[in-house]
Amino acid sequence: MFNSNKKLILIDYQNSYFYQQKRKKLRRKYYKIMIIIVFLALLSAVIVPLAQANTDNTERHSQINSTTNGLIHGPQLIFDHPDSSQRVALPVDLNAQVKVSGLVAYVNVTQVFINPYNMTLEGKYQFPLPENAAIKHLKVNVAGTEIIGEIMEKKAAKARYKKAKTQGKKASLVQQQRPNLFTNNIANIPAQSRVVVTLQFIMPVTFDKNQATLKLPLAMTARYHSDNAQPSPAEEDSAIIVPIANALAKSQASINIELNAGVEITNIDSNSHQIKVQQLNHDKSSYLITLAHEQTLANSDFTLSWQLQANEKPQVSSFTEKVADEYFTLLTFFPPQVEATTNTFARDIIFIIDTSGSMQGNSMTQAKASLQQAISQLGKNDSFNIIAFDNSVDLLFPMTNMASDYNIGQAQQFIKNLNADGGTEMYRPLSQALVMARAAQQTQQAIRQVVFITDGAVSNEFELMQLLSGAQQKFRLFTVGIGAAPNGYFMKKAAQFGRGSYVFIQNSADVQRQMSALMAKINHPAISNIELIFDSQVHQEVEVYPKRIADLYLGEPMQIAVKSKLPITSVQVMGNTTTEPWYQQVIIDDSSSAHGISTLWARRKIADLLDTLVTGADKQQVKAQVISTSLAHQTLSPYTSFIAVEKKIVPLPLMAKNSLLSAKSKLTNLAKAHENLMVAMPKTALGWHQQLLIGLLLIMLAPILLCFAARRKSYALKPKS
Repeated sequence: MFNSNKKLILIDYQNSYFYQQKRKKLRRKYYKIMIIIVFLALLSAVIVPLAQANTDNTERHSQINSTTNGLIHGPQLIFDHPDSSQRVALPVDLNAQVKVSGLVAYVNVTQVFINPYNMTLEGKYQFPLPENAAIKHLKVNVAGTEIIGEIMEKKAAKARYKKAKTQGKKASLVQQQRPNLFTNNIANIPAQSRVVVTLQFIMPVTFDKNQATLKLPLAMTARYHSDNAQPSPAEEDSAIIVPIANALAKSQASINIELNAGVEITNIDSNSHQIKVQQLNHDKSSYLITLAHEQTLANSDFTLSWQLQANEKPQVSSFTEKVADEYFTLLTFFPPQVEATTNTFARDIIFIIDTSGSMQGNSMTQAKASLQQAISQLGKNDSFNIIAFDNSVDLLFPMTNMASDYNIGQAQQFIKNLNADGGTEMYRPLSQALVMARAAQQTQQAIRQVVFITDGAVSNEFELMQLLSGAQQKFRLFTVGIGAAPNGYFMKKAAQFGRGSYVFIQNSADVQRQMSALMAKINHPAISNIELIFDSQVHQEVEVYPKRIADLYLGEPMQIAVKSKLPITSVQVMGNTTTEPWYQQVIIDDSSSAHGISTLWARRKIADLLDTLVTGADKQQVKAQVISTSLAHQTLSPYTSFIAVEKKIVPLPLMAKNSLLSAKSKLTNLAKAHENLMVAMPKTALGWHQQLLIGLLLIMLAPILLCFAARRKSYALKPKS
């Protein structure tokens, strides 16, 4: 029988071996799950940022490629932020005030931008200029501090900029990287401050077929720049800026042009922008041109063209500028606007053709075709000869002969028999051409023209330039470059010293077209043998560039720059036309004053000084004279740069209320335009590391807490003894 009084014994199975093993397996399971979770968390913490970085790099690379293949919208500004992920290309707004005097434009460009970061940084940007532009003046206003630029020798300018940057001074360094590309580095721009850069430069107005064209670059194509590429000498001091991202906003531009052509003009038009034209003072040579819309995107170059009023006689315009106690005058010669007629100058032409070994193959084929084309276009009033050379000289005639059908036939046969072989000895054929006797039937007034067809593969350019420079007889030298890679330096300089021009023919299909154009040009000079006669009072005090005045050809105007100690009131111009001597007295109008004439004269003088190196001038003396001229007229040269440094360190002035509001407004717009880029908030990236660590700790503690909670529950169910 069951004894109900018997004491009951409760057995705790929770501490049995079975349950101990079960709990151990459960703990192992929790630990495995915890390790997997921690591993996955760590893996995501490493892989996700790397993937995001790769994505950012890929996007940035694609942005660079897309920008490189397209246009940068105006000058693109990049601040040297210590965090490369913070760097973005910012806009630079432009305002251009242009004054055109004849075929010279004086441009005042204001470039405005803001430092949107919360720290003082260096800004770097590059901007386009016309190839032959001459920077005249630089002024930089940084956060209310104005600094004025000055020209100094390149190395000294760079050293001074680095020193000012280290000292915390505001400074600007403008350098020419390429003929049409400049860079501007501005040091120590305060946080969220406004910068205004004012550049003044002169630029040429092109002229073709009686139409003048002004082209003002507003945008530039990004150029691919390999990391392994060797910098050119002009790029050694300042690296090309490659855009790192698309601009947060597009650069804007506004343009106003005061046009004084010096002669009557018509048909003012722009094929790039919509414009408004207003005549000034009822003068058919003076106009005000503005954009139809006050501002436009700086995503394409601005072009303006105007047509000269037709005139059967040559015209001369004049502009003056007084600088200190010196006077500078610019004379622009416009040829008559007439079609080429049968009335041409009698010419005494000598063709020199290179038959040396370097001309073998396609070059020789092109050279013979060019010569045959030129011979076929001779007139009956012309006399001619052919000199073929390698290391020896072969003449068609002992002297020039008239261009009769019989003589032209002999010339064509002579050309067919030419073959390329031997060395390249140019000195002898060139010297023979300069002193060769002319045909007895030819007039003494006939113009001696030398057409030199060669690949220019010579090493004695120095001797050849000396020969051309020292030649006493009046002649005109025209060089024709043949082949894929002619010696461009020799060809250009030889033509310049010979008061002629040059042409390159690299494609055999272009031989007929280019030789026809050259022969048509040299067959129709509008005025030859031009001379200037000044008043006797100023005659001894003038300095004229170019020193050797070339002929005036149809469709091609010519400019002469003059410096004088006394004002020039008039100048007599003499020359020859096809039918008679030509004379014109030019009255210099003091009211036709213009900016930049002194700069243009200084650039002509610098070019002339550099040309003397070709004829053996002392390099150090030339360099000193170039630097002296550059400093005196404050225009850049190969040996100088623009540098602007504040004179002393002053406390950062408070920005004007309007400027501050404008800066804040721009910052707000930039942030809205590009929310994903952390431009002016470097601290917003902080905190994610701490959050990740806290999360990992919670994940690791979770299984332990669960085990602890389960154990507490099991003990709570255990009966008390």
